Amino acid sequence: MIKVLLIVLLIFGLCRTTGATEIIFKQTADVDDAVIRLGDVANLGEKTELTQALATLTVGQAPPPGEPIVLRAQTIQHALLTGKAVPEDTAWSGSPAITVNRLGVTIGPDRIMTIIADYIHDQKKNLPEAEVKFIPTSLPLPFQLPKGELATEVIPSNPGILGSSRFSLIFRVGNEVVKNMSVRGKIEAIANVVVTGQALPKGSILKPELLSTAPTDISDLVAPQFEPNDLAGMKLTRSLRAGSPVLAGMVESLPVVRRGEKVKIFLNSGSMHISATGFAFTDGRIDEMIRVQNLSSNKLIYCRVAAPGLVEVLL
Repeated sequence: MIKVLLIVLLIFGLCRTTGATEIIFKQTADVDDAVIRLGDVANLGEKTELTQALATLTVGQAPPPGEPIVLRAQTIQHALLTGKAVPEDTAWSGSPAITVNRLGVTIGPDRIMTIIADYIHDQKKNLPEAEVKFIPTSLPLPFQLPKGELATEVIPSNPGILGSSRFSLIFRVGNEVVKNMSVRGKIEAIANVVVTGQALPKGSILKPELLSTAPTDISDLVAPQFEPNDLAGMKLTRSLRAGSPVLAGMVESLPVVRRGEKVKIFLNSGSMHISATGFAFTDGRIDEMIRVQNLSSNKLIYCRVAAPGLVEVLL
């Protein structure tokens, strides 16, 4: 009878020492952290203070997010016994190999493009009135990041955003940089800008009827103009084809004071208000400084052109 009972105990694995710690290795395990702990890869039997402590023991480094690694149960057992981290009478069982998968967060091309679009939208106050978007040369491949609180920093290749050919993205999880990447492409900024209604030669005096507006990509334009009336009376400094954008550097204002013209000189400083009459020695545009001869004193003074026929003495 005793012999039969021993056989039954051996068959069902019940002949372990009463109260011995059990470590039963799993076939697969998922981890969130950068390290693998014993509690991730094994079941530790009855919950006690000892098994709770054993569960926190580090048994390996986790693979990159989204990738697996295979641990040998025998290697873990040897390391724990050698380091006397577990009781000598521990009962070991389970799978001889454990496949550990590092859980992560998948960042795909749609998420990346949304991050860039949100950054551009947040910078809208620093951009001209235009429909601004980034067109990538090619979409980035998906990748995995560790789980945790994710923060993203976006850096355009041009601090002004317009004209950028690349956006760099820095991903942080828990204030630690986990990924750097760049997305190449082109910024497109569509706005209604002033264009010529017909071909105009250099020296043309602009009138509203010679101009119109048209949707134009302004990402590579320097100082485009948006209101035809703002350019009325200005002179072209270069010839333009029909439909060409009119930029600030292509026009200049006409003199409002002509050489030899009689002008009114005024000075306002606190409670002092003085006026006189003089002759302009040079042509002058608004806000330009010109030499003027005071007819009362015959002295030459420098004045700022304030309006047609009106100059101001600056103290």
